[in-house]
Amino acid sequence: MNTYIIQDTKLIFMSLEKANKLRVVILSGSGKMIVTPLIEQGVNVVGLSEVYDEFGNMGRLKQGLEKIFWSLIKRCSNPYLSWYARKQEISYFEKNKSSTTDYIKWLKNLNPDLLILHLGPVIPADIFKIPRLGTINIHPSLLPKYRGSNPYFWLYYNFDMNAGITLHFIDDSVDTGNIIGQGSYQIECGTPASEVGSNLVSNYAVPLLLNAIQELENTGELDSIPQQSASPTPYARRVTNKEYFELLDFECWSIEHLWHVLHSNEQWRSVFLPKIKDSEKYDWTLDYFKKMKVNAPYGSIYKDAQGFYIAHCEGGIYLKKQYSAKRFIKNIINHFK
Repeated sequence: MNTYIIQDTKLIFMSLEKANKLRVVILSGSGKMIVTPLIEQGVNVVGLSEVYDEFGNMGRLKQGLEKIFWSLIKRCSNPYLSWYARKQEISYFEKNKSSTTDYIKWLKNLNPDLLILHLGPVIPADIFKIPRLGTINIHPSLLPKYRGSNPYFWLYYNFDMNAGITLHFIDDSVDTGNIIGQGSYQIECGTPASEVGSNLVSNYAVPLLLNAIQELENTGELDSIPQQSASPTPYARRVTNKEYFELLDFECWSIEHLWHVLHSNEQWRSVFLPKIKDSEKYDWTLDYFKKMKVNAPYGSIYKDAQGFYIAHCEGGIYLKKQYSAKRFIKNIINHFK
């Protein structure tokens, strides 16, 4: 059994040549994160798709301003997947809820050997069974732990510091297919989940994928191991803003625990920022926490000489307000609507 386990290390892999290679299609909910490194390593990607084409669905004025922003301010070319696909001359498809039939037709026309899914939706059998060699999902947890669409929140909620990623085949249930490989490492308190996800993709998922693709090209088969049917953690469901706030424990958790959980995703923005007047005019990030005496109600937003903070029984978690060139451009766009 050659199923790979990576822990605090990297697989050593060689660049792949495109000649006579597998025809790979990627369905991504993370833009170029998984796409670019695979293409740069020689994977023969013949199709790219995502649930929503953010750039393509902008108006012409906003598209023009976005190009100016990314090229002049960020100095980044092709930031959007649809934009990147056109530049690379790779077939692209926006997979939204109303286009399943068209998506199936597009996918079949590409005659893929393999479909790779990263942070995408749950897909039905009439899609994941199209590729000759199956569909591989990249799930951001050590399955069978944290099955579901919100694994980072529950990982952080449980103060579980062992972040991981799993490559597995897709089957008829959610995140239950045979495991191809896994990788994990210990994270530090307060590490943003976006940073954890980027590290897991770059240092673990990409090497695992390259080795899996190479094995498929060499042998036509890929070793995998069945998952245990029961998960040791509850289903990692998404929560409403109301549920999110109610799940945060401002009295029994340590302030470090709360600060850590807030870094699990961006939901704190929609829960706490509306409580700050004119908050939409700025970009906000989570800053430091400070242990101190707090007179404000726990969970409320309070302001002192250092700025706005979320009140906790042990102190406050400060929010950092900063100017954003992109938000400035967005406000200009909204002015012309």
